[in-house]
Amino acid sequence: MRGRARPILGPVATAGSLAALALGVGRAGCAATPPPTPSRVAPVDDKALAFVERWEADWQRFTGLRASVELTVHTPKRDDRASALLLLSPTALRLEVATPFGLPALVATAGPERVVLFRPLERRALTARPTPEATQRWLGVPLAPETLISLLVGHVPSPDPGTLRVQGGGDDSHLAYERAGIAHQVWVTREGWPARLQIGQRPGVPGVSATFDWTVDGHVQRVSLDAPEREARASVRYVSAEPVSPPPEAFVLALPPDVRNDAVD
Repeated sequence: MRGRARPILGPVATAGSLAALALGVGRAGCAATPPPTPSRVAPVDDKALAFVERWEADWQRFTGLRASVELTVHTPKRDDRASALLLLSPTALRLEVATPFGLPALVATAGPERVVLFRPLERRALTARPTPEATQRWLGVPLAPETLISLLVGHVPSPDPGTLRVQGGGDDSHLAYERAGIAHQVWVTREGWPARLQIGQRPGVPGVSATFDWTVDGHVQRVSLDAPEREARASVRYVSAEPVSPPPEAFVLALPPDVRNDAVD
């Protein structure tokens, strides 16, 4: 990739310590993008129901992403900020964070079968089923991995059939629906992109909100996640990104034999 960062998904209206990045994208020649501008929410009407079909079409075209990101995680115990390398496919995620000296500090992978958190300096790893609780262990916010992956590229979960409606009025009008029986609400920008998503509570899992910042030409630049009940927040700001089609083996983490591996489920 050369020049400015490429879009992650096309415009919807038209279809420890964490630190410096040590791998890949920076060497690929991608230029940094300017700081994101918060998206403005606009009223929606019945025509906005078509947005869902457009968002789904964009998601179906998504094959993968490699990006340099700035990751910020806030929990009641600490605040961490890091540069990291993020690799995504529609069903899997890999995040690599390095120390200020370029040594790998954390490698996290998440897919349909397992979540693996590997801390090379500590020679320790955790493995778990792909649940919201597993994501919370490294990101602070309880989200199922498949939901996290879609949110990171600006895609909101699709509604269950027959549940989509417009709710509220004026500037607070928004889309409301259910996904797997859980209430979802989506506020939309004037350009037709998701501005904010609210996911309702379910037994054992608190509600989570996601806020999306977009550039004027339809590139998602920052995704902010918030779980108020857990006093946890996380944000991912894209510095540069390029579309890719990563092979499945890119998300397989082979642990060295001397690593202590704790299964937490």
